[in-house]
Amino acid sequence: MNFRQLEYIIAVERFRNFKRAAVECDIAQSTLSKEIQRLEQSFDIIIFDRSRKPVVPTLKGVDLINKAKEIIHEQKEFIQIALKKKNELSGHLNLAIAEIVAPYIIPLFIKSINKKYPKLEVRIFELSDRRIEDFLIEEKIDAALMVSPSLTHGYYERRIYTEELCLYSSKELTNQPMGLMMSSIDFDDIFLHEDLKDLLIRQIQDIGKEPSDVLRNNKIRYIKGNLETLRNIIDFNGGSMLMPKIAIQYLNDEQQKKVFFFKEKQPKMDVSLISSRGFEKRRILDKIFKDLSAILS
Repeated sequence: MNFRQLEYIIAVERFRNFKRAAVECDIAQSTLSKEIQRLEQSFDIIIFDRSRKPVVPTLKGVDLINKAKEIIHEQKEFIQIALKKKNELSGHLNLAIAEIVAPYIIPLFIKSINKKYPKLEVRIFELSDRRIEDFLIEEKIDAALMVSPSLTHGYYERRIYTEELCLYSSKELTNQPMGLMMSSIDFDDIFLHEDLKDLLIRQIQDIGKEPSDVLRNNKIRYIKGNLETLRNIIDFNGGSMLMPKIAIQYLNDEQQKKVFFFKEKQPKMDVSLISSRGFEKRRILDKIFKDLSAILS
């Protein structure tokens, strides 16, 4: 018996599928299957009922998988305690980043993190807020950078910075010294990203209008996805959108002429680091949080 075999049975129990478990463990399906069979043969037991689709653990298998989870947790905790004395980070960190800010945040920190912690493998997942919560629940990720999170489960939440929003538009608007008035925006062709819709609605209400009236003729909805896709659509076809101020540094001179700031009550969103309450990655996350705060604040 070895730790890898325990990780394999945990993965199969999670996905109820040998192929998906093998992908998660980054090995061939045949290797994963043989290692689990070796474990079963070593103790003359059956951990999974392979005749059922999806595969399910046997009664004995459930007990063994639960114990395997405890052992793997203790193993990782042991490693973190040992590394603490060496004052270095190693292992791996599965980090999700909200797709609405991912294109702008990732380039700022990935190189410095790799250089500072050469023994730490960071796996990045670019996901929607809903998918991030699913991944946290299923323990597919260790932490996430989320925008104004409202999770239904208990997690640690640490705000990294507050992101201001601006308007990106192909319209011929005038950038006033004090900023753009919300009342001057034509909402008929504005692209509404789902994660920014509530912010826009609050802005409309602040100018004394009903969102249903202002957005009545708007037929453009962008439910989820990368904001850069929206920006490219606007560059080629025209239109307007809300975008994070952090994105401006990636724009060329011509594109920056399409950026407009608001005069009052500029829409903002908090970007926070969300993590589970487990011990094993706490030290890594403490370091990552400090680094991200220094880079993004």
